[in-house]
Parts: sequence; structure tokens; C-alpha cells
Amino acid sequence: MKKRLLLLVFAAFFGTLHAQYFHRLNAPVTKDDTQLANPWAGGLNGPQWSAVDLNNDGKLDLYAFDRNGDKHLTFLNVGGTGEARYEFAPQYAANFPPCRFFTLLRDFNHDGAMDLFASSLDVGVAGIKVFKGSFENNQLVFEPIAFPWLFDVLLLEVSGAYTNLPVNATDYPAIDDMDNDGDLDILSLGITGSKVQLYKNIALEMGYTDDTLIFMHTDDCWGKFYIAPFSQSMTLSDDSLTCVFFQPPGSPQEVDDRDGIHGGATICTFDEDNDGDKELLYGDLIYPHIIRGHNGGSIQNPWVNLQDTTYPAYDVPVDMTDFPATFHLDIDNDGRKDLLASPNLDDGAFDIEVGWFYKNVQSDEFPVFDFQQSYFLVEGMIDLGTDAYPALVDYDADGLMDLVVGNESQYQPDFVKDSRLNLYKNVGTLTEPAFELVDTDWLAFSQFIDANQQPYAYAPCFGDLDGDGDLDLMTGERYGRLFYAENTAGAGNPLAFGPVQPFWKGISVGQYSTPFIHDMNKDGLADLVIGERNGTVNYLPNIGTLGNPDFHTNPDEAPNNRFFGKINTQQPGYTTGYSAPVVLEFNDTTTYVITGSELGFLEFHKVNPDSLDGGAFELIDERLGSLREGHITRPAFVNLNGDDMLDCVVGNHRGGLGLFSSPIRLDGAVSAKEVNTTLGVHLYPNPTGDFLFVDLKSEGSPVCTYRIFSALGQFTGSGQFMVGTEKIDVVNLSQGLYFLELTLGDARVTKRFVKKGS
Repeated sequence: MKKRLLLLVFAAFFGTLHAQYFHRLNAPVTKDDTQLANPWAGGLNGPQWSAVDLNNDGKLDLYAFDRNGDKHLTFLNVGGTGEARYEFAPQYAANFPPCRFFTLLRDFNHDGAMDLFASSLDVGVAGIKVFKGSFENNQLVFEPIAFPWLFDVLLLEVSGAYTNLPVNATDYPAIDDMDNDGDLDILSLGITGSKVQLYKNIALEMGYTDDTLIFMHTDDCWGKFYIAPFSQSMTLSDDSLTCVFFQPPGSPQEVDDRDGIHGGATICTFDEDNDGDKELLYGDLIYPHIIRGHNGGSIQNPWVNLQDTTYPAYDVPVDMTDFPATFHLDIDNDGRKDLLASPNLDDGAFDIEVGWFYKNVQSDEFPVFDFQQSYFLVEGMIDLGTDAYPALVDYDADGLMDLVVGNESQYQPDFVKDSRLNLYKNVGTLTEPAFELVDTDWLAFSQFIDANQQPYAYAPCFGDLDGDGDLDLMTGERYGRLFYAENTAGAGNPLAFGPVQPFWKGISVGQYSTPFIHDMNKDGLADLVIGERNGTVNYLPNIGTLGNPDFHTNPDEAPNNRFFGKINTQQPGYTTGYSAPVVLEFNDTTTYVITGSELGFLEFHKVNPDSLDGGAFELIDERLGSLREGHITRPAFVNLNGDDMLDCVVGNHRGGLGLFSSPIRLDGAVSAKEVNTTLGVHLYPNPTGDFLFVDLKSEGSPVCTYRIFSALGQFTGSGQFMVGTEKIDVVNLSQGLYFLELTLGDARVTKRFVKKGS
């Protein structure tokens, strides 16, 4: 089964490679004179953390699943003893199956490869689905575990029948060996949210091996405590043998389950006092702190008799607005498990201070957690809080494309918004871009946020709207309106804007306007193409004159087209789509519209010039290159490194950016399929060691260009050689499957080869 799954993964990748593909680029980014460690990782908002060996080197790396966008993020451990240093390694995330809501990595069968537990609500039932992990070519891969029921989820046997082991999708359960018998049990909030439930793994007791998962609901009130809705503490039992629910009527501890239902909870467990039983860290949906429940009972009879409602009260307590979650793992390679705290919300909570790192300064037997920082990993990323809307422009006229990024907001209390334009100057070269953050409130857009009109979610674009040869600025915002600033500098000069004009011409397309400037109808006047929250694209043709752009302000009335090209990024089951279009035109003959979407994929349309006022464009690919950086994506295309492919910066709802080489060539051609009719290629030896020999016969160009990609689509190297027999040095490639792409003139062929281990 594992080999079959791997072959399917390879086959899927191979098809993608021949169809359309992106590969990641890296460009240095500097902030406050410090080079960011992982600038293009895409930001973090609601990360759930697990330690994991991703590459089978025996060293625990770091995995984060972000609830915001349901995104897997993988980081290789590059730190020494006492160092918390991690390097973004997205190639390993490609091996993870689609998940939503929550994930935990645990090695339930003790084979050295982490297994994946995840919410099963995406398959129709509240519970947990499981994927068994293994190593293939020194990469962690997964295969789903089937269970004997209608849904492939963890089961309980009740009265001779199966049912799901219930875990709410909003919650974060604990999966831990609660009774120290060598297998993993599950601790989660009950359906009403008033008590914590224990589901014991009884496989070993039934005579099965530790790779079997059989659960029994053994404790309906673990720890004997009660959690009242809207409470900021637990209600503890004064009797180690009795759940607080069942206190005698009229007693001070009497509680009533009719008070309401909780909205969610997070649970983390570990032994804090080395007595063999587990303590509990509890986070609540409406409470900013972590509650530590001390287990004064035993393994057989857990009893929470003491609590710290602002844990750790002896240091800096966790304090993150709503719904904090905690994670117990060794972050800094010192052999002691530390503590990380992050929000368990996908939206509306802390969006930059999402990695509260507490270093264990004592021991695992008697841990003491010392607060280090609240920006763990985020400090090394481009992360603007919530949402990132990139645009590229040479603002200083030095010949290098700079980066302007808007955001929805950085979290502020009391629903205040903090939306800005951030300017990153390109300080690299024409072939090696590098960026430096030089202005965190470019053109002072923060001034427009006030208590009455509250514009935010600034989405910038640049284009020559007034026809004077230089690039003007247009910015969308939360309520669908537009901001305009005329560039008065003239062609070839650094941008110099006149006053920013808010709510320009009274145009409003709905909500979350994302404009793009382009002359769609070829009349010499720049038009507006504007995405919006509902997923359609608005087309507003320019009805003014050169030097005096003008538009009909109602997008529902002619000559405007509210349903441009019949583009709609709204997916079945959703009421919104968050379209974010860019227009690419080549040689005045071919025009594409590529738009981001709510689910994060890029839709790729070919414009029919006869359908500008109505009718549909050709949908070439609903998921261009299968690229998905998270939810609510917005792309920006430009050539950054001087090769023959357009590069792409993609913003996402987590507030970060990804940087890629796209499948679109500078001449407008799209890498669509393998072309090999004029190329005869033989690779040997295959599998190979340190050198790969390429025997190439062709009647075309004498110079061949090659690129090498890993099995996960990661670009690993390139070069040129003369037709004939060439030796390519692959000594630095790790063991695994690779693809060698060879290009001679218009002909292209891709061949597989395997790099052997040393």
C-alpha cells in the first residue's frame, strides 16, 4: 500500500510537471538590518505545533498546521544544542494529506515515523481520522488508515455497534499515554463542553499489538472538574472520588449542565511533578489565559484539586485575547521539552504574536517555563498580520522591481484596524533580487482609518491610469471602494504621488475590492478590472479621455460588466470567493486573467476580446500548477531574476508571502506539455551516484539548457552543456527521485533519474 501511494504521488507530480508547475524561489529579505530566516514561508496566524523527523536523520524537526487556511508548514531543525533555529522546507509539506481544523503528529506504533491524527469533520463526521507515517527515500509520507465503518474515523464500540470517537472540530484534543501503559489515549472536551472525557486505548489489553487503535470511553469526567460557560476558571470537586457534577443538592459546589454549551477548548497534558500522572493545560474559546489543572490524584483516579488560572503565574502568563492552545515539545535542542502557546482561532485573534515560546530552564521531571518571546518563527518571516496583497513596481526608477504589500490589519484590541502599505526596496541585482523593508506605512495610508468609515484591507496595484506614461496607484479596501493617487513624476522617474484621493469617484463594487489597471478593449485608455468578496470580477471600461480617466460608477450598469468573463471563484458550499485578478498581456495577441481565490488556488482564464461586455472566457486551469498558499490568495507577476519565466509573489490570509517561478514564459507561452519529438536522450547510470551522464542527440540548437527538480517540484539546480555526452555533477543532491528537464530551442523533454544514497 505504501509503495502504491508513493507511486501515485510521483505520478501526480509527473503529470503536474508536464502540465503547469511552480517552483519556489528564495530571495533575501532584510528588516531592521537583520536578514529574515524564512521570509517566504507565508506567515502564521493559528499554528498547531508538533515535533517530527521529516527527513529520517534522527533529529526532530518542526511542523505547524495553521488553522488559517488549513496549511501544512514544515521546517528543518538547523540549530545546535540550546538553539531554536529552523529552516523553511516546504518540500516535506507536499507529503501531507489534505486536513482541516486540527492535526497532531504522534508515533502511535513506535516505529520511529510520526503518524498523523486530524479532524474528520471534512469527511462528514466530528471525530479523528488517522494516517500512518513511514519513510520513503528519507522523506516522511503518509497513508490513510481504514476503519470498519461508514467513515474512516477512529471508532468506539458501544453495545456491539461502532460509532465515532467524538471530537469537536473547534477543539484541540490531547493525544497522550494517560495511563502509562505504552499506548496513546485521547482526552477531549465532551459534546456539551462542560467536562473532559477520556478515551482509553485498549488494544494492548485485548491482546493486540501497539499498531492497533481500539478505544473505550472510560471516564466521563476526567479530573472530576466542571467548566461553566463564560467562566474563567474550573469548578473543582472537593472529593477525589466524585465528579463535581454530582455534588449533593444545595452544596456550595453544586453545578447545572443546563447553563449552556461551550464554544471550544484546547488541551495539553504532561507530568509536571514527576508523580506518574498527568497535569492538564486548558485553553478556552472566550478566555485569553491558560488554566493549569494540577492532578492531585493518581493515574487510576485523576483528580484536579488545584488550578492556576493565569499559567504560568510564576512568570509571564499566556495572554492572547481568545482561545489559546499550548504545545509541549523541545524547541531549542537542549533535551528538555519546552512550551509553545498559540491562538487556536483561524481569524480575529492575535495574528503576529502567535508563537509564545517558554523555555524549560529546569528539567522534564520538574519543568520551569521561562518566557522568551511571543514571535517565535514569525520574526523570521514577512508577516503583516492578516491578509497580504502584493504588487510590484520600480518605485525608485533604478531598474529593479520593488514590492509593495497591503494588509487587512494587524491585530488591535477593541476591533480597531491597523491597515497599511509596506514598501520593500529591491536592493539586489537584475538576476538576484533581494529586498529590504524601508517603510511600514508607505504614503501614510493608516491615516484613513477612523471610527466612522473604517477603510482597511488595502489592496494596491499600479498602472498608467491617466495615460501620461508613468504608473499611478490604485488601492482597494474592505468596503469595495477605491483609493487613487496620481503619479506626477513622468515616465522613467521615481514615483512621486499627488494627494491620495479616498473613495475615488464614488465607485464601490461590494466588499474587499482588489483592482487591476489594464486597457482591456484596446482603445488607448486604461480600464479597471476589480475582484471582490463574492468571487466575481468587475470590468469598468474607461469612458474618459487621455489625461482625464473617468468611469461609470455603478458596476451593475452598462458599459460596466459585473460578471467579467463569467469568472467566479466561489466554490460549491461557499457564499464568498474573494477574487483577486491580475491581467497578463503578450504581444497584443494573447491576454490572460489570473485570479486568487478564497480557497487559495489560482484560476487561469484566457480572455476572449469579443466577450468583454458579456460572455465567458476560456477557463484553462481552475488550479494553476496546483499552487495553494492558504486561503484568500492574491498573486502578482513580474520577472525578478532575468530568466525566461515570469515570477510570482503570492499573498495569503495568514498575512505572509510566497515567492515562485511560474509556468508562464515571458513570451506568453505556458509550459503545457513535454515536447520531445526532436530530442533523443539517454541517462546513465540510473540510479546514479555523484555524476549523471546525459547522452543527447539533436539536429537543433547545439546548446542545451537543463533544470533539475525534486520529486516534490522543488528546483535544485540548472546549467547548460553542448549536445553530445555531458557529465552533470549531482553529488550535492540527497537520495531520491528527480526530474531532469532539457530544453533545446523550442523542444523540451523531461526524464526521471534516481540519486542513490552514499
